[in-house]
Amino acid sequence: MALGYGSEYQLLRYLGHHRMYLDNQIKKETKSNSPINWLDYPNDSERDSLDGEWEGIKFLQDQKDYTKIEEAWKKFWPYSGRAQSWDGIFWQDDTLFLVEAKAHVKEMESECKASDESKNKIREAFMNTTNDEKQAEKWLSSKHYQLANRLAFIHFCKTIEIKAKLCYIMFINGYLSNVTKNVDKEETFKKAWEAECNALELTPDQLNDILPVYIDCTKYK
Repeated sequence: MALGYGSEYQLLRYLGHHRMYLDNQIKKETKSNSPINWLDYPNDSERDSLDGEWEGIKFLQDQKDYTKIEEAWKKFWPYSGRAQSWDGIFWQDDTLFLVEAKAHVKEMESECKASDESKNKIREAFMNTTNDEKQAEKWLSSKHYQLANRLAFIHFCKTIEIKAKLCYIMFINGYLSNVTKNVDKEETFKKAWEAECNALELTPDQLNDILPVYIDCTKYK
């Protein structure tokens, strides 16, 4: 984690120092004043911080039907390699929000580097998510693959009867520090976000599964 800048730093900064402001900005977008309940992060002894990120479905381990969830997940997504990792997770009312944080527009680009066998399974998962072969193929080959696989995970949650959304937090001025002046403004983020959604040809229903939140890192009250 970079000290003083970057999406991981900014999210932990707001969770630790400005949580009320962060929660209020999220509530504006959810249009609910209900409490936001963040999950604690898991331990990771291999990291200097001793803390890690939740990966895949592991945050659901306390669910009484976790064995069935795990069986369904193995059928839906490749069980080899690394599953989706979450920058943060919270509940509000009956909805699960899986957080993807960005502090630079270049972080919004990624490609699928899975094996051919895993790609076949991912392609099938995308087909189940989109019900559109052309769109599923576009998702698999897109430079915005990360957003696509997050949306597939949201779809999986629905299949196991968990109401879920992707909370996409974009930290404006997130790289503003004594170390770097590489700053992306709100207009830059919004253009990049629109381009990403257009590249994946997201439908209104798919867009409804995403909650964009903009946080200016120079503000905290």
